[in-house]
Amino acid sequence: MSGLNKKIILFIAVFYFTNGIVNAQQFSIEFGKLISNFDYTNSDGEKLDNLQGTTNNHFAVGFNMPVRRTKFYVLSNLAFNKYAAVGSDAAVGNYYSWEVNYISLGIGAGYEFFKLNTFLNYQNVNTYQGFTFFVQASSSFEYLILGTQTINNQTYDLKGVEQFDKPFVFANGGIGLRYYATKTLSAYFTYSFGYGFPVAKSGNDNELLKYITHTLSLGVSISLPAKSRR
Repeated sequence: MSGLNKKIILFIAVFYFTNGIVNAQQFSIEFGKLISNFDYTNSDGEKLDNLQGTTNNHFAVGFNMPVRRTKFYVLSNLAFNKYAAVGSDAAVGNYYSWEVNYISLGIGAGYEFFKLNTFLNYQNVNTYQGFTFFVQASSSFEYLILGTQTINNQTYDLKGVEQFDKPFVFANGGIGLRYYATKTLSAYFTYSFGYGFPVAKSGNDNELLKYITHTLSLGVSISLPAKSRR
């Protein structure tokens, strides 16, 4: 993918996301840890079974918009994710590692349980204080912004390498716990699982890279006023 096309895609993503924030009812920012595993098959159709995943940082900003007056909501987020893996080949004495940074644009939907009647039966539920539990599912499109491969202390740039430098699609599912401190301020904890694969297969061989991720994150949300809010 050319540099110009990446800039166009990034501009569209930022424009879409900024426009969504303006119309959203809940804006959030989160930080967390992301455990990534590479599912890699080489050109001979063989898997590198000795690859070890690593733990890296996750950062995202997002917004939620409720569906009418229900507990369902639609969501979108703009995230920065770092994936990495290390491995070795004892037969030939090789050591190798990958580090890749992706920018991600995600859309999805969720459902928030106990939104108006928490399971702890707080006396002040009407002021939006208390806990809620939520589940959500989303898909995201991710684009490489920086990546390196190291083989026996020799480092190579992954930009332009077909297996990495192409859009990836992720399917994500998550669960979380939210605490409303006030009507407008809340904090939450989320676990999510992701499975990513390239939009198009590279070449005519069997080489294929997929990602498997586990993300734990903490976030803070601000609920914005809306005319339809109860």
